[in-house]
Amino acid sequence: MGELLDIVTPTGEYIRTADRHEVHNGAHWHEVFHCLVIRSGTPARIIMQRRHHAKAAFPGLLDLSATGHLTAGETPAEGVRELNEEMGISASAEDLVPIGVRLLVDDDGEGMNRERVNMFFMRDDRPLDAFSPEPTEVESLVEIGAGELLDAIGRYNVGDVGHRIEAVEWRPGSRPETVAIGATDLIKPVDGYWTVLLVMAERFAAGLEPLAI
Repeated sequence: MGELLDIVTPTGEYIRTADRHEVHNGAHWHEVFHCLVIRSGTPARIIMQRRHHAKAAFPGLLDLSATGHLTAGETPAEGVRELNEEMGISASAEDLVPIGVRLLVDDDGEGMNRERVNMFFMRDDRPLDAFSPEPTEVESLVEIGAGELLDAIGRYNVGDVGHRIEAVEWRPGSRPETVAIGATDLIKPVDGYWTVLLVMAERFAAGLEPLAI
C-alpha cells in the first residue's frame, strides 16, 4: 500500500483514511501543507522552489518554498517536516506563522485534485546556497521580490504574458545567478491564490496584520 491520506469534508471533518492513489483518482478532499519562506525587512522578498523536471505534478515550474500532503493523522503544523525534506530547513512548528486554510481544485497530473491547503509563512534570512534542497524534489531555489512578482501576475492577467522580472536562482553545485522570471514560470494560479499570498507576504514583511488567505 502507498502513502496513506485522510479523506475529509471541505470543512475538514475526517471521513476515512485511504491510499493516495485512491484519494486522487476519486477526487476526494484531503489536507496539504504549504509554506512560504520570507526574508526580513521590506520590500518583501520570498524564496520559491523550482520543482524537479521529473515530478508528476507541475514539473519544472516555480512553487512555494515547501508543499506536500499531510499523511494520515498528521496535524497541519506537523507538515513542517516538508521544510526539512524539500529544503533542508531544520524548523519546528513554533517557527510557523499560520495564515489560514484555502480550498483549491486543480488537475495536477495525478487526477482531479481537491485540497484543503493549510498555509504558513516562515522567516529565514540565510543565503540561498546555505539551504540543502532535496535533489529528487527540487531543481533550484529562486529569490524574488513579492511586489515585483505580484505586478508580473497582474500584467499576465491582462494579456502581457511576456513580462519578465529579475530574480536570483541557485542550483546546487553552482553559484547563484540573476535570471528573468515571468508569471508563466509559476504553477498556474487557481482562484487568485498567488495574488492573495503575495499581498499577505508584503504585509507580513512590513509587520502588518491581519494575515489571512
